[in-house]
Amino acid sequence: MKSFIKWGLTALIAVGTLLPSAAFAQGYSDVTKKDTHYENILTAQELGLMTGYADGTFQSSKPLQRANVIKALGKLQLRLIGETLESYPYYGARPFRDIPRTHPDKELFKYSVIVRDAGIFEGDSNGNVNPDKLMTRQQMAKVLVNAFGLWHVGDLDETAITDLDQAAWYFQDYILVLSHFGVTTVSEFRPLATTTRGQFASFLVRSYDVMTDSPVEYIEEYYAELFPGEQPELPDSLYVFLQNGAMFNTSVEWDVDELDTSTPGEYMITGTLKEFPGETAVATIYVYAEDEWVETEPVE
Repeated sequence: MKSFIKWGLTALIAVGTLLPSAAFAQGYSDVTKKDTHYENILTAQELGLMTGYADGTFQSSKPLQRANVIKALGKLQLRLIGETLESYPYYGARPFRDIPRTHPDKELFKYSVIVRDAGIFEGDSNGNVNPDKLMTRQQMAKVLVNAFGLWHVGDLDETAITDLDQAAWYFQDYILVLSHFGVTTVSEFRPLATTTRGQFASFLVRSYDVMTDSPVEYIEEYYAELFPGEQPELPDSLYVFLQNGAMFNTSVEWDVDELDTSTPGEYMITGTLKEFPGETAVATIYVYAEDEWVETEPVE
């Protein structure tokens, strides 16, 4: 048995929405319901993590380059921290040697900085990340654990992966973590094999699902101060903090049917969190009499 020690989440996680339904994705001309990864391909598209080609295809069986993974996990990181390629603070960033600022793929350069800042990709001893090489499954296991914070404290079942000995020792725990959380559902992991685009879509979606599958620790509360008769400008979303360190900004629907602000007093209303069924948001409304807020001139 091996113990995988928590080394820390890549960042404090803030997400605008949780896992959306694949039914809302646009789809691809070469992806049908017969594809093993059909639902996850569409969900990855809806999440904005993976996109297809200009001809409308996804090419599910195409081997994945490391550059593709850098972009996908860079998009994830932007989604998690609520930034965009334009708003991300690149100042002081140290690029990989083989993706310099002068790299012709400007988008790849930006995403490479983002994933390096987040500790998702570390690069080799020479500071290179080898974007043109294919991504092996053992390498993919490590960056998924890094990107989604899929840590596990305790014993990991080495017998769950029958070919674990084929993986480099420093990748083995990452593979076992994916197996522990159900991100990989096979016993023969094939650590040295390459990863296809379809497989990666499933790995992404399952990892995302695991990351969000944690008990709620705290829900942001909302406070408002009003004069009689005024109506509160209730937020459309609140932050929800999970026990695994994740933080989500999720939409909320408030129940204001019985809210009457005509009389001074303290009122409490509740809201339903769209992405967290069974959890309740709370807003506290203080209605003051107008004379309580009148500023008086100091007495001479």
